[in-house]
Amino acid sequence: MVPSPNILLLMTDQQRYDSPGYYRGSGSSDTPRLDQLAASGVVFDSAYSSDTACIPARSSLMTGLLPHRVPTGGWRPRAQTDSGRALREGYWTLAHALRDAGYRTGLFGKMHFAPIRAQHGFDVMQTCEHLPAGYDPGEQDDYRRWILSTGRKDLRFVRPAQPKVFPYTMDAHPTRWITRHALEFLQGGQAGSGAGATAPWFAVVSYTDPHTPFSPPEPYASMYRPEEQVLPQSTIDSNRGLPWPFSEIMERPDPGAFFAPQRTDQHSEDHLRRVLAAIRAAIRHVDDAIAEILQQVDLANTLVIFLSDHGDYGGHRGFLGKIPWLPFDDLARVPLVIGGAGVAGGRRIAAPVQSFDYVATVLDRVGLARPCADMDAISQLPVLAGADADVNRAVFCSTMEGTPMLRRDRFKHIWHSIADVHILYDLEEDPGETRNIAGDPRHRDLLAANVELLREVLARPVPDLWRTSA
Repeated sequence: MVPSPNILLLMTDQQRYDSPGYYRGSGSSDTPRLDQLAASGVVFDSAYSSDTACIPARSSLMTGLLPHRVPTGGWRPRAQTDSGRALREGYWTLAHALRDAGYRTGLFGKMHFAPIRAQHGFDVMQTCEHLPAGYDPGEQDDYRRWILSTGRKDLRFVRPAQPKVFPYTMDAHPTRWITRHALEFLQGGQAGSGAGATAPWFAVVSYTDPHTPFSPPEPYASMYRPEEQVLPQSTIDSNRGLPWPFSEIMERPDPGAFFAPQRTDQHSEDHLRRVLAAIRAAIRHVDDAIAEILQQVDLANTLVIFLSDHGDYGGHRGFLGKIPWLPFDDLARVPLVIGGAGVAGGRRIAAPVQSFDYVATVLDRVGLARPCADMDAISQLPVLAGADADVNRAVFCSTMEGTPMLRRDRFKHIWHSIADVHILYDLEEDPGETRNIAGDPRHRDLLAANVELLREVLARPVPDLWRTSA
């Protein structure tokens, strides 16, 4: 029997699918270590998150279920936030399953649990969130407790988000803090050597960058000059021609959202350039941290997954951030690389997949049964071993938002389920998603079939996967 491998899940927060160097394939790169992992692993070029917002997306990454199929709430959220949508304690997660199977489990960084230390199967947790987004004012994560104990202020969430240099030494930056605790887990006897050396581990290392507050430390902050940044060709004009109510959403996003939308035409060009430079600096900082972590990992017996929870407009379509929450590829599509133990690497997969497919993949690799027969995640283990992917598979996003998305092969369909209005893109001919072809009579049958499938998916119930023990 093949020994159970260690599982390392590396995550970033709000990183575009096209930001890693391996995506472009040539020229300078902000992600040299991820490029190495991609070269030896499998790159999924059309991976989709389950949601454009972090809380539901992260619930899917813990359960392998679309976000409308997990139980939420059970905790009183702060007013006017969406933390009440977080996964409820006591439900099945991959971490619970692996710990039950003898794995040592650790979480380092952000998962946006509610409350922050909700028990979802991790033996060790060192939390670093985006406070105060979604939390009561008195609730503190481990990073805040630590930074305040040093006599310094917690500067992670100061609005408005203006690009700036992190004012403390690099060792106090959240990226460094998360890495330090992850390394302690990997190097300690409980994870990799000594008395616990025979037990495999599952580690989630979840960075808060390149999400706001756009505050990379030196020397990273000086690596990218604002005047040298390439501005997106896609502007606010890309949204012209969107049918109502999609046009209304883009013109007047949710005014009650905790994160206010940033339109690029309401800022100077210099602001946009400084944001893009800060994002690149944050990505490079994380890449160097990942390099340090992978130095402590034996890829011969460790399955490594890299992904982001969702994307970022990054100036495209005339916006920064993730609002408006419509599942354009800027937000819905994410980087996904899997390498290490048992992976026949050096390949790129064009067929659409879900980022939460890694959950079913890990279960198959470890030899654990799926928690339910209708799990939404599909194992990519055969693909990692060299098989072809299913190009006809349908993948989904934003099933909780009223504007569900379906992608199958070259066509992408966004449906406003209340107004019954459609957007259809041919991504081979229109990768920038600027030409809505839903009104073309040739696609009438496709739209009808997609809506039928979306209705079926949206009607799927929450599986009864409650745990009887902690």
